[in-house]
Amino acid sequence: MNEEATLRIISADSHVVEPHDLWTTRLSDGPWAHLAPNMQGDANSGYTFHVDGLPPFPVGLAGAAGRPSESLDTKGEMRAGGYDVEARLVDMDADGIEAEVLYPSVGMHVAMTPDPEYQLACMRAYNDWLIEFCDGGQGRLAGLALIPAVDVATSVKEVERTHAAGLRGALVPAVPATGHYAEERFDPLWAALAERHWPVSFHVLTGGGNGDPTLGTRIPITGLMSPIHHMQATLAILIFSGIFDRHPELRVVSAEHDAGWVAHFGYRYDQMFERHHNWLGAGIKLDRNPSEYLMSNCWYTFQKDPIAVETRERVGTSQLLWASDYPHSDSTWPHSRQVIERDFKGVPHTDLAAIVGGNAATLYGLD
Repeated sequence: MNEEATLRIISADSHVVEPHDLWTTRLSDGPWAHLAPNMQGDANSGYTFHVDGLPPFPVGLAGAAGRPSESLDTKGEMRAGGYDVEARLVDMDADGIEAEVLYPSVGMHVAMTPDPEYQLACMRAYNDWLIEFCDGGQGRLAGLALIPAVDVATSVKEVERTHAAGLRGALVPAVPATGHYAEERFDPLWAALAERHWPVSFHVLTGGGNGDPTLGTRIPITGLMSPIHHMQATLAILIFSGIFDRHPELRVVSAEHDAGWVAHFGYRYDQMFERHHNWLGAGIKLDRNPSEYLMSNCWYTFQKDPIAVETRERVGTSQLLWASDYPHSDSTWPHSRQVIERDFKGVPHTDLAAIVGGNAATLYGLD
């Protein structure tokens, strides 16, 4: 039997595009009804989601999978697979995808709302909808719960609630509303996640990155690396604050930051920590070298990153997770198998099968 034809492909980072009435319906009977996130616009002017206290969120690109580059903009119709589960399964079959791990689209924007009670109400409404969406996915959809990072006791309760309801992991904002994740007050959250072997994701564009990444030039394209820099800082915080030593079963996912940088990142931190820990890391004691945490407690998703494939042994083949990013504008849909064939050319089948499916199946319990 042809190994490529039977290759099990799981996207470890795909998205829903929330239906226009998700929050207006589910918050209609509560105190936030008048502030419920809502969609405005049309196919000609472009659709935008409006969340109280935040700039409008354009959703056109979030559902633009399959559109040619020259036609990409914030206008146009969104793919129905973003919000309709039957259409989604059809698109997965067309792309040869067995299963998907689901992140939000507008929900990532919701994570940046300043009012903690409003944020929690919006997140709970999203999580309830996602549970129902995944229930219709014939076992092929693994949803990640949106978890607030304001009041840790509330965070833990939402972890407990959504884990019991069948979701497969958590997504937290890139930075908490106040303070930082190295504070001991967050330990109950890490403990709750580790106890359940529930992966927690830090996804690109969920906040953080304060300051001007263009260094004053105002040339937008020069800031494209800033999300990766922010993810690197987050991983360093988790390592050097001792979070992984206190919670050795904690599983962290770097989502949509690519992975070709991880090999050098680990090498440099090993080298620099060994040389400079006496004065830069006074009082810091680690059970292992920095790179060892990156190779045991952390996973990394990517769509088109042949450098990650080339450096896989320096990172750990078991830590790499291929993704299609459906239905966003950077998605490999509907050519995912061709992209995999191109980027994994010459890779042994065992490594290929692990990165494009097996690792995600193990991490999220998709067996």
